Amino acid sequence: MSLSSQNITANQHLYRALLTQWESTQPPARGFESSVDTASRREDKDVIVAFRTRPPLERELIRFESEKTPASDAESDVSEPVTVENFKAGISVISAEPGVMVAHVPGMKWNGPTLTQKTFEADLAFGPQISNDEIYQRTVQAHDMINLALEGGVSCIMAYGQTGAGKTYTMESLEHLIARDLFPAAEKTSARLLDSTQDARKNEDGATNIFEFSVTFLELLGKTAYDLLEQGYNPDDETSPRKPVDIHEDKAGFVRPRLVETNVTSSEELNSLITNALAHRRVSATARNAQSSRSHAVLTIRAHNTLLPHADDGELILVDLAGSERYDDSKAHSKLLMDQSRENNKSLANLKECVRTRAKSGLEATTFVHIPFRTNKLTLLLKSIFDLESTRLSKTIVIAHMSPHLQDTPHSVNTLSYASPFRVDVPKSRGTPVMNKDDPRTWDHVYTIEFLTKEFEKRSLARAKAGHQAQAKQAALKGKKIRPFDDTIKYPMAIDPVKLCPPPKTGKHLARMYTAEWIEACFKAQIPENLERTSAHDVVKTAAMESYGAFNYLLLTARTKTRNSVMKTRKKAAADEIYGTSARPRAMSLVNCILYSFTSRCISLPCSQR
Repeated sequence: MSLSSQNITANQHLYRALLTQWESTQPPARGFESSVDTASRREDKDVIVAFRTRPPLERELIRFESEKTPASDAESDVSEPVTVENFKAGISVISAEPGVMVAHVPGMKWNGPTLTQKTFEADLAFGPQISNDEIYQRTVQAHDMINLALEGGVSCIMAYGQTGAGKTYTMESLEHLIARDLFPAAEKTSARLLDSTQDARKNEDGATNIFEFSVTFLELLGKTAYDLLEQGYNPDDETSPRKPVDIHEDKAGFVRPRLVETNVTSSEELNSLITNALAHRRVSATARNAQSSRSHAVLTIRAHNTLLPHADDGELILVDLAGSERYDDSKAHSKLLMDQSRENNKSLANLKECVRTRAKSGLEATTFVHIPFRTNKLTLLLKSIFDLESTRLSKTIVIAHMSPHLQDTPHSVNTLSYASPFRVDVPKSRGTPVMNKDDPRTWDHVYTIEFLTKEFEKRSLARAKAGHQAQAKQAALKGKKIRPFDDTIKYPMAIDPVKLCPPPKTGKHLARMYTAEWIEACFKAQIPENLERTSAHDVVKTAAMESYGAFNYLLLTARTKTRNSVMKTRKKAAADEIYGTSARPRAMSLVNCILYSFTSRCISLPCSQR
C-alpha cells in the first residue's frame, strides 16, 4: 500500500534498518566508463536520458523529524536522530554508466514495515556527490550540444522531477555554463569555417566570430505564456502589468511567439540576461518547497551564421519544467495553485508521449510514428525537436531529478517511471541493409559516390549553361551569334566526391553531418584547377548548399515515407466517410457539374423523352 510521508517518517528507524540490511548484500556501485575529459558521445541516439539525485538538506531532516506521530515517540527515543552523516537515501545508484538506479519503496503489511526495491535504467545516473560541472561535462559537452547548435542543428536540454528535487538548481547552473562556453566555441567554429572557405572578410576586419546570437526567455504558466524579458514587470507586485504571449503555428509552419528578442555579443551579456529573466519567474510557497516554480521556463538561444545566411539557424533550447507534485503535497493548495498543478500535469503527460515517440522514431523508421506535439502549448513550443519533417538534426537530453528522502520515494518512483521509457536502446546490427536508392542510409560507398558525382556534374552543367547564356546575350548586343550550347559534354566538377566521402564512408555517414559541416567538407574537397579564382568561393558554396538540400530531401522522404503513406490513407478514409464515394469526379467546376448532371439525366431517359 502507498504510505504518506508522515507514516514513513514515524517508522523511519525501521526502514533504515531494512535499507542497511539490503546495502550489506550489494556489490560496489559501478562508476563511469570513461573520465570526464573522454566522456563518450552517443551519435546514434536522438534522446539521452539521465537520472540525478541530490544530497539531503539539513532543514529537510529537521522537518521530517518533526512530522513523527505521537504514537511513535517512544520508539523514536531509542533511535539516534537522523543527520546528514548517518542519512540513508531512498534512492541508490547501482551503475553510473549505463545508469541504473534503485528506488527503495516503503510499504506496510500486517507484520510490519516492508521495503521494496524497484530498478530503473537510463543512459547516465548521477549520485548526490556529482557536481553541476561534471554533469555539464558528461551531458552538454560529451554530446556536443553547443557545436550542434552552431552547425545549424537543434539542441534541447530538459529538467524534470518533483518540486524541490533540484531541477532549477541544475538548469540555472547549466545555463550559466553554456553562456560561459558558447562564445569561445563560436570563435573556434568561425575560425575553422573561415579558414576552410577562405572568406575575404577575415582579412578585412580580422573578425573571428561569424555568428549572431539572439535570446528569448518564455514562461508558460498553465495555458498562458509570458515573456520573462518584458520590460517594466515586477514579479513582487501583483498589480504589475503583464501581457500574455500567443503560441501558434504560422502559415509556413513556424512556431515563433512574439517575444522580446535580445541580441547578445558576449558571455557576460548572456549571463546577465539569464539572471534578470529568472528573477521574473513566478514562484509560490507550497507544502513541499518554499520557492516552488509554478511554471515551465524555456530559454532559447538562436545562432545565425552570417557566412552561410541561407542555412537554418541553430537553436539551444533549455527547459526547466514545472515541478510535479504528489497529492499529499498539493491537497492544501489554494484553488489557483491546484489549477496550476493540474495544467502542469497535463502538459507533462503530453510531453512524455512526445519525447517517447520521438526517441523511437529515430531508430524505427519503418513503422508508423505520430508525435502529438500540437496537443499542448509546451510541446507545440518545442516543435523543432518533435517534427519528423524537419531537415535539421536534433538531440535532446532529459535529466530526471529525484529527492533522496525515503519520504519522497513514492514520488521518485513516478519520476523514474516517467523518464525511463525515454531511453531506447540502439538496435543491434542485422548485417548489411538492403540497398534502396531512395534511402541514403542504405547506400554503400560506391552508390554514394555515384550520387555525389551526378549532383556535382548537374551543378557544373547548370553553371556552364548560365555562362553560355551570358555570352549569347553579349554576342546578340553586337549582332553576332555563337554556337548552341552542348549539354552532352561533361563539364569539370567543382568538388571531388571521393574527398568529400572517402572510403569506407557511406550515405549513413553523410546523413549525420550538420549543414555547416557539410559545406566545410565541400570546401576542403574543392578542385582548384577546375575553378576560376574570382568566383571559386561562390561556386563551391552554391554547389555545397544545393547538394546538401538534395541529399536531405531524399533523407527526409525516406524517414517519413511509412508515416506519410499511412496519413494519406487515413485522410482518404475520413473524406470518404464524410462525403461518401461517387462515380462523378470530385474536381469539377460548377459548369462541368451542371453538364454532368444534365448528361446523366438524359442518358437515363428513354429515347422518346430525350
